[in-house]
Amino acid sequence: MKNETIIRIDDESGQVMVERVVYGVKSFKQIDPDTLVKCINQSLLRNTVSSGLLPKGCLSFASCDDGSREVYILHPENRANITFFDAEYKDFPLPRLAFGFRIGKEGRIYSCRLGVAADDEVMKPGTKMYHYPLSNVRGTHLCLGNNVLPKCTSLHTLSSLPYLIMAMPNNLDGFSAGYNKLRLEMRDLLELLKDKDGRFYYSDVLIPSGKTLGDFIVSR
Repeated sequence: MKNETIIRIDDESGQVMVERVVYGVKSFKQIDPDTLVKCINQSLLRNTVSSGLLPKGCLSFASCDDGSREVYILHPENRANITFFDAEYKDFPLPRLAFGFRIGKEGRIYSCRLGVAADDEVMKPGTKMYHYPLSNVRGTHLCLGNNVLPKCTSLHTLSSLPYLIMAMPNNLDGFSAGYNKLRLEMRDLLELLKDKDGRFYYSDVLIPSGKTLGDFIVSR
């Protein structure tokens, strides 16, 4: 026989009656409506998840059932110093980049994602997304190779990771000429882009992925 609690509210008087059934024994108690509201609020508070201090440019935060957390941020920079094999490209232009990180309970980052967002003034779930045209990305998943990201002791430190990631060497891993309108190979694409600005990506280079920012955040 199951135990249960039944709450009955009289529509006319507003009286709240709580019926408890414990091993077949029923008990009744009338409570004040304010007491019921207080009990519900306390129950909700027990399930509240605190994110702590979030990183600059945070787009989304989620706490997962396994204790891990997912954080998506918008990278504020439109320039970076990048390398491709033996060549260095200083102050290289970038489109608007969105990063996603999954962090384990112990602070280890075991999933990184990268997408290109439309250069809208305000980010929203329907913001258009594009394929990342350079290397080290398969779909939206970042390939870090032998590089190990530092342990995340506080979520606000995630805003420094895009700088570290963009400084990692580029090769041909994950690169596809089909992800740029001009179908250029990596070195030719870098040579074309080095003297341009971020707007040139959107007019002449980027190919829509068919996804939105909302899709990017919820997909894994």
